[in-house]
Amino acid sequence: MNLTTADTDLFYKLHRSLLVFANRQFDILPKEIAPEQVGVQPIEQVARLRDALYAKPELLDAYLAANPDRLVSEELGILASWRHRLSGEFYVMRHLKAYTVFMNGRGDPHLYGVLDLHDPLEAVLRGAALPLMVRATLLPFRDRIIYDGILSFYSLSFGPGIRSSMKETYNQFKEREGIIESLVSPDGQPQIRTSLTRKAPAQPAPDWRPAIDEIVAQTEKMRQTNTKLQSAAFGLLRAVANLAQATLQEQGAQDESAKRMKSVHTAVTKIEKLLYAGEW
Repeated sequence: MNLTTADTDLFYKLHRSLLVFANRQFDILPKEIAPEQVGVQPIEQVARLRDALYAKPELLDAYLAANPDRLVSEELGILASWRHRLSGEFYVMRHLKAYTVFMNGRGDPHLYGVLDLHDPLEAVLRGAALPLMVRATLLPFRDRIIYDGILSFYSLSFGPGIRSSMKETYNQFKEREGIIESLVSPDGQPQIRTSLTRKAPAQPAPDWRPAIDEIVAQTEKMRQTNTKLQSAAFGLLRAVANLAQATLQEQGAQDESAKRMKSVHTAVTKIEKLLYAGEW
């Protein structure tokens, strides 16, 4: 999803004004360049200036203190929130309807929902296959996350094993902490909001323990069968029922479930051997 046209124009106004302020120290772009001219400069030079600016965070503080472009308080607040930017290598994992999901490439994995600017990120990345490694800077913009309009990406291809591992990590963190959708609070202070935060609290599940206990009791009685395959199938049924029972324990559910999962694997293997051998 794109940031609104008005907000995208505001972002470029603020970002380019800040770049022009930094250029007075670094002289990477032509001297006396106006903010509206930054967009037509060679992207390599703009990226160099951007990197030099981010390497000296005190320049942002100096700009805010001087306010040379006479920005209003709301605009200054947006700029101030960029103290909490995230720069580095990311993996682009998914193009969703609401945003594109980035996963940081270093440290503990986190997922970030990044909005498009004028052009969809999928188009900016030329429809490249995902996951894709990029170098980017993510910025807070009010209660959303954007990138700063400059992306470099690597022509790397990932093998099936790595793609599978990254997909598993993506699913785990989407389920565990959600996709981070905001980096700052309304007053510009660090505050994480995720896709899980805004979801309505789930209704508590019914207490399934009596029903599962009854199923376990019934499967324990199902010992007499006519064939080896029936015996193995009923063994799998008992193993799965016991696994379900373990997950409902109030204490030690994870450890006990792991133990009972071994019985499930054993039961499945037994059925597979019978089927392959034709010993029904």
